[in-house]
Amino acid sequence: MLTTLRIRDLVLIQELTVTFGPGLNLLTGETGAGKSILVDALGLVAGARADTAAVRRGAKRAVVEAVFEPADRERLQELLEERGLEPDEDGGLIVRREVAASGGGRVFINGSPSTVTVLRDLAGGLIDLHGQHEAQSLLSPERQLALLDRFGDHGKEREGVAAAWSAWLERQQALDDLRERGKSRLLRAEELRRQLSEIDAVALQPGELEQLDQERSVLRHAGEVQDLLEKLVGSLYEGESNASSLAAAAARDAGRLAEIDPSLGELAERVEQARLDLQDVGDAFRDYRDRADFDPARLESAESRHAEIERLLLHYGENEQAVLDHAEAARAELAQLEHFDDELEKVQAEVEAAKGKFDKAAAKLTRKRRKAAGTLGPAVEEQLADLSLAKARLSIELEAAEPGPRGTERAELRLQANPGEPPRPLARVASGGELSRVMLALHVVLGDAEQARSMVFDEVDTGVSGAVADAVGARLARLSGRHQVLCVTHLPQVASHGDRHFQVRKEVQGERTVTEVLELSDDQRIDELARMLGGREISRASRQNARELLRAAASAR
Repeated sequence: MLTTLRIRDLVLIQELTVTFGPGLNLLTGETGAGKSILVDALGLVAGARADTAAVRRGAKRAVVEAVFEPADRERLQELLEERGLEPDEDGGLIVRREVAASGGGRVFINGSPSTVTVLRDLAGGLIDLHGQHEAQSLLSPERQLALLDRFGDHGKEREGVAAAWSAWLERQQALDDLRERGKSRLLRAEELRRQLSEIDAVALQPGELEQLDQERSVLRHAGEVQDLLEKLVGSLYEGESNASSLAAAAARDAGRLAEIDPSLGELAERVEQARLDLQDVGDAFRDYRDRADFDPARLESAESRHAEIERLLLHYGENEQAVLDHAEAARAELAQLEHFDDELEKVQAEVEAAKGKFDKAAAKLTRKRRKAAGTLGPAVEEQLADLSLAKARLSIELEAAEPGPRGTERAELRLQANPGEPPRPLARVASGGELSRVMLALHVVLGDAEQARSMVFDEVDTGVSGAVADAVGARLARLSGRHQVLCVTHLPQVASHGDRHFQVRKEVQGERTVTEVLELSDDQRIDELARMLGGREISRASRQNARELLRAAASAR
């Protein structure tokens, strides 16, 4: 539901805030007062194309902001998250559209910058505009097909078709990929064998490169390492006055002191432990010296091995494990290529099976659609009978289309406005008034099948009067039981059915003309209806007629 519409510097509107409510919201006013400006503003928040000429003279930009309270907040939140947008703290949708006088403009959704394309996607489920010469989404074949499916309650079947189509498409893509690989499979298999031969020949081990780096460092400094080992082993173990013998003497002396003074026992133990540690370290360095091999040939071998591994890493991965993983993947791909014909036959069978499931699901949906199409037309015609289109005939033609997630046909609504004329696509109906009334009848018939949203009808009553106008108003009121309806009208018979009545008027302030919108009280509403009934001069009789219209509309609900 559209709760608030704010407009600034749009054509004749300097600054305006309108608060709408549920049910049927009527907008009336004299010709040229600015009713169409409000409809254009709603078009902007629905994603319509912007026109810089609409910016009020002297202003830098026009701004339109709308606040929506969606019927399905969870679904709206999902749509926002899919587009990387944050939900409003109240769970609603705040749309802001700016049109610069210099050209261009900006879109904000819940305060975040966005695009007109995203705005159209989001607003499409919240507001639907029906003007005299345009019907936007209702005229698209996709929407007409969706409406037919809603009327026939085909939701489960549509989901089945979409799922089957997705599965068929996925298997077909797998087949296409396999065939593409098959075109060069012999060359690819030869390349994979070469790679595996190169990797296997090295017999790579995880962590080997790090070990080689350590070994190369030692071998490159072999002379220095040998000298240091001799000095260190001599100092610790083998020299005439080495650390181990000195530590042993110190340990004996500390032990004797501890015998004399037991309080020195802990210190004596620490000296003994130091002696043992020095002995262990000395043994370790001596063993390292004795087994060390500083043959120059070993350095050459390590350098060669290191270069081999570096070449593998350069081509196949950042470390040893990555190269081994590449080899495993290559073996799996090679196995697939070596059994290509078997794999091709298997995937072809899967494609045929998936296509069969899609065909079955689509055929079931087609049967249901044909049945629903035969019922929807007459149901709409019943509504048209009271809308000055008693002789009109509406048909829903199902034509074959390329298979897709919606099935294998497209729907087209065709109207025969007068006997003897051929049925024509709804989108090509010449009369805007006829088109608006057909759409009104469609929405009334669909009723609860459609998701609740805001519907805007711009002069849906064009070309009718009297009882037909009253019938239009009654159907708008009926439609407003499910949807919020905003209607621009010139007819008091239609206006009498409203839950809220807004008067659009313009006046001169200083040297500028300004459009204002006033929500009417009960008494003001009677005066407005009386004006619509009898012109500018409001008489006692026209007021009485206005009261009668309101009473009749109320009793019809």
